Amino acid sequence: MTITELSIKRPTIVVVIFTILIVLGLFSYNNMKYELLPKITPPYVSIMTVYPGASPKVVETSVTKIIEESISSMDKIKNIYATSSDSVSVVSIEFTQTADVNVALQDAQRKINAIRLNLPDDIKEPVITKFALDELPILRLGVTSNLPTVEFNQFLKDNVQPALSKLNGIGQINFIGGDEREIRVNVDIQKLHSYNVSLMQVTQAIAVANLDFPTGTVKDIDGQFIVRIAGKFSDLEELRNLVIKQEDDEGEVKLRD
Repeated sequence: MTITELSIKRPTIVVVIFTILIVLGLFSYNNMKYELLPKITPPYVSIMTVYPGASPKVVETSVTKIIEESISSMDKIKNIYATSSDSVSVVSIEFTQTADVNVALQDAQRKINAIRLNLPDDIKEPVITKFALDELPILRLGVTSNLPTVEFNQFLKDNVQPALSKLNGIGQINFIGGDEREIRVNVDIQKLHSYNVSLMQVTQAIAVANLDFPTGTVKDIDGQFIVRIAGKFSDLEELRNLVIKQEDDEGEVKLRD
């Protein structure tokens, strides 16, 4: 019996079959998941290291090459791309399509931790990230104001950023641009020579004095408390009165001098 004969002689069966197909189709359509940004993770892992004040040559020899050598033994590596620029080293690893990016990310982290002592002490902590399309920023906002740039930048960080971060669906907020508040120390080269003080002594004295660090713990009946020394400058007068050099016969040489 052909389909045509079955449709003519048994029309009820055909109606039932098509009804079942329509119901299953509607059910499948309602349960279908779709995303504007699907979770596609290309097999790429990048390692970015900031080395403040270093030239591209120093970054290449002291950071980039060491990281390249450490990660070259990882499994399923297809290509390694490295760039060294002023103060920044970027090493990108391309894996084969069969590699698990999450596992590769963990392996890269272990490799970096193993060579951390071989890297310069002045570098920032290396940042290891994977490339994921669904993690890219999907909204950019530009803001302007008549306020001073430093005051406006601080206002955004203190008020706007916390308010936006509380919204549902917000993963991370990054600021691009703006002027950060800073304190400039203008040094007179003639006075440096007269006091027999080098510029390195001035920078080291400021860096050492502007620190917060733990000094130990105090135990009592209620529990244990961590003791810290708050050594950061709280106002400009403290910075001006910072002692750069002290000698018995010449007295103190302060930053204000």
